[in-house]
Order: sequence, then C-alpha cells, then structure tokens
Amino acid sequence: MSENGPTITVTRGKRTEQAGPKPSASPTRSQSSGWGLSGIGALVSGVVRGARAAWWAGLGVVATAQDAGTQVFDALVDEGRSWEQARRERTEATARRVRAMTKEGDVLRATEERVQSEVNEMLRRVGVPTRNEVQELREGIGALADRVERLARLAEENDG
Repeated sequence: MSENGPTITVTRGKRTEQAGPKPSASPTRSQSSGWGLSGIGALVSGVVRGARAAWWAGLGVVATAQDAGTQVFDALVDEGRSWEQARRERTEATARRVRAMTKEGDVLRATEERVQSEVNEMLRRVGVPTRNEVQELREGIGALADRVERLARLAEENDG
C-alpha cells in the first residue's frame, strides 16, 4: 500500500518457545510415550506437536486476517466519508456559483431591456422610426420596386 494508506500491525501470537528441540529433564532419560517405545513415541509426540502448532498457526492466520480486514474496512469507511464530504462541498460550491451567475444574468437582462426600452422611447420622441417600422418600409419598397419593374416590362412589350 502507499505511505498514506492504512497500516496493519499484528499484535497477537507472542512466541514463547525458541526454535529447536526442548532439552529433556534428565540427560539419560529419552523422550518416550511412556509405553517403552522411545523412537515411535517421540515421533508421534513430534507429529502431534507439529499438528497442534499448524492448527494454532492457522487460527493465527484467521485472526490476523480478520483483524486486518476490519482495519482495512474501517480505513475504507473513513476514506469514503471524507471523499463524499469533499464531493458534496464541491457540488454545493458549484451550485452557489451557478445561482449567482443566474441572478447576475437576470439582472443583466433586466437592465439591458430597460436601457433598450428607454432608447426606443427617446428615438420615438425625436421621430426616428423603430426597427419594425424600418422593416415594414423595406418590405413596402421591395414590393413597389417589383411593381415598377413589371410595369416597365409591360411598357417595353407594348412599345416594341
């Protein structure tokens, strides 16, 4: 994991025995099962100790994995919380900026419409035609030019 990620510390399973065979209580006494089978008894005893150690090691693995899993899960929950909070703050900041721009846009549009209305009223008082009046005048002139052109063609045809 990265240096900023969670760390896992194993705190269970302190080893009390040192590696190697146990010294016997007396140097002349052999390790036996007590039935007089020194070689086989020692072998069985060693196998049982090994099996028991393997069992405890397996339990240690399960316990360590469970603890590590819990630690990782808790770290992921904390990370998820902070990520969600940061995302929520970014979203709210963006929403505030959009609302501010919308209000500014409304104010700007209202101001623009008011200025346009005032300018149109002033031009009307002075006698300057409005945009619509100029457009109507253009359309009338276009229609009149078409009629004049048709009359000119008719006059040519009648003269010719």
